[in-house]
Amino acid sequence: MTTRIGIDFGTANTVVAGWDHEAGRGVPIPLPGVDVLREAGPGPTQRVVPSLIAYFDDGGTRRLGAQVTPDLYEAAGVTVFASTKINVAGHVYDAARPVGDRKITGREAATQFLSDIMALALLTVEDDDLEIVATAPVESFDGYRDWLVREVREGLPTARLRVVDEATAAAVGYSARLNPGDAFAVFDFGAGTLDISVVRVQEPDAAGSGAGVRTLAKKGLDLGGNTIDALLAEHAMAQLSLPQGDQIGRNQVFRRLLASAEQAKRALATAEHATITARAARTDTEHQVTVTRGEFDALLRDKGVLRRVNQALRSCLDAASSRGYGIDDIRQVFLVGGSCLIPAVQDVVHLHFDPEVVRLDRPLEAVAAGAAGIAGGSELYDHIQHDYAIRHVNRDTGAYEFEVLVEAGTAYPTEDPVKTLTVKAVHEGQRRLGLAVYELAHATYRDAGADLEITFDAGGGARTVAVTPQQRQQRSMLWLNEDSPTFLEANPPATAGEDRFRLEFRIDTHKRLTVTAYDLRRHTVVLDRQPVIRLA
Repeated sequence: MTTRIGIDFGTANTVVAGWDHEAGRGVPIPLPGVDVLREAGPGPTQRVVPSLIAYFDDGGTRRLGAQVTPDLYEAAGVTVFASTKINVAGHVYDAARPVGDRKITGREAATQFLSDIMALALLTVEDDDLEIVATAPVESFDGYRDWLVREVREGLPTARLRVVDEATAAAVGYSARLNPGDAFAVFDFGAGTLDISVVRVQEPDAAGSGAGVRTLAKKGLDLGGNTIDALLAEHAMAQLSLPQGDQIGRNQVFRRLLASAEQAKRALATAEHATITARAARTDTEHQVTVTRGEFDALLRDKGVLRRVNQALRSCLDAASSRGYGIDDIRQVFLVGGSCLIPAVQDVVHLHFDPEVVRLDRPLEAVAAGAAGIAGGSELYDHIQHDYAIRHVNRDTGAYEFEVLVEAGTAYPTEDPVKTLTVKAVHEGQRRLGLAVYELAHATYRDAGADLEITFDAGGGARTVAVTPQQRQQRSMLWLNEDSPTFLEANPPATAGEDRFRLEFRIDTHKRLTVTAYDLRRHTVVLDRQPVIRLA
């Protein structure tokens, strides 16, 4: 059985989820040693991997996630990378940092971190037939998809990788049912940024790139949980009596307060008070500052955090309204990211939306669970999103040809056949006829329209060669059942050119393409609604 998992790479936390066939939903996969359990407001405790990677100067040792303990930040010969997701999009300057005798950029660290997490997932599930669905931001989908496919997946040749947008994954993770044309909002308030988007579910035939939604309005701020942690740490720092002349010592205390402030922030999501602690720079004395929920709310208000969140949300909603989608047209609002757990932030959201449409039960794991759900067959709507074709051999030319079995937009399940075909034998005495099913313009496909390409020989020379139309067509396709083909057994053997089998293709409730095969010579049914492959 194919194992299907979803991965959401976040600024602060990364979540790996698997498709649970019995529960019919995506659930986090334990990665012992690198993951942690975190409280997540009114919903269940959620399993996350801190998005941290530490390199040792020896050039070979590194630590991931929960292995990156606070003491590693201060250890000699160790470099810790955090919040590397921002480096993937290329919107900020990514300065290389010295690590031993080499230099590593934030993008390289992000690639290594996610590659290692994917490799751990492979080892954990112990399945040679693995499909991974990774998520990418809506606004920079193409860039993230290319990074995931070309760089992160490079060391995972045994796993199939698909890419979907985070907004669609969040909606699926919250078990939403929406139709093409419906609008929904995603309020993603994580560690590094606040990203608010109102998106429209695309028609199936418009979602071939893997992005199932079209952005109607978007507003982003360089404001996240990291900023809030800093504000809490500054608040605590102001309560301490530290030597004014010891700037190095003050900086050491502040760094320790910063780590404790992040824990206090999480605690204040449910508790009425929390304590921020830090060891003194020159002694073993421990500083402690207690912060109440009221003081925390006042800090967010006085420092303009709540005002900026409200303005960003209002701006996004106004932009959506100008495109014909007012607040009443937004079917559901999905809250994603750890900063959504702050009660004062939730109050801002509820100022604009009826609480009945706001979803907050899976803020940390919704995107990854949704990606796993998509891998397992869940979608926003009950339509097929891609074209699917069967491959056969032209007896006259010997070339492969393709015939569409299922068109994008087909509703499922289907009682009547979506396609009926007659299969001929290619060779005299042929005993087995295989069914090769392809997804057209699959999610990892970008551009196969070049007329020429460059090839290199062993001596270092290069030349250009023409790309044939057949090659371009094949490069825009994904052979879905290459590892598990369905064969028709001809007994007695078939005669070349003989109409040997009549095939009826249907789609079942689990979005599987099934085949019923009728042996025209023997007048018997040899396959009865046999599953061939799962569609998307």
